[in-house]
Amino acid sequence: MRHDVTPSPVSLSEEEMTEALEAAAKLSGSELRKAATHLLNATGLPGRADFARHTALVWEESSEGERILIAEVDWTALREDESIYLHGGADKLLHLALSYAKGRPVHLDAYLNGFGTATAKTVLEAHMIGMGLEGFFVLEDGPKLEELRALHAELGIPAGDE
Repeated sequence: MRHDVTPSPVSLSEEEMTEALEAAAKLSGSELRKAATHLLNATGLPGRADFARHTALVWEESSEGERILIAEVDWTALREDESIYLHGGADKLLHLALSYAKGRPVHLDAYLNGFGTATAKTVLEAHMIGMGLEGFFVLEDGPKLEELRALHAELGIPAGDE
């Protein structure tokens, strides 16, 4: 990507949009914004055209003095856009991301019971990020999850969001 031309948000791949969102969150210095971005990136929205219309791309200078592309999200417009369709856990992750972005984290107990283990882990990671504890703790798969995966494999159930 040339650094003198700002690309259209719709032209970015999911990976490029994710990098731009993470860069914007890092530059913001806000733990809640970092948590919102962590959740948003898990929804599958970055890289989609219906999401891209709610982002603006700009070049900024990083703390290391290099130019980086960042993606600013219009969180209000994203929340109000009824044409964006997500189902199941992704829809709940978006709702949580919007609450963190607005500085009003919701009670997680209303969400965690309905998530599979991978999604619940993402939510707990975001919660730790929002509390300013990123890098202090790491969530790892425990022995019970390994037992569940082994049982699923034995039963022929494909691996996924347990």
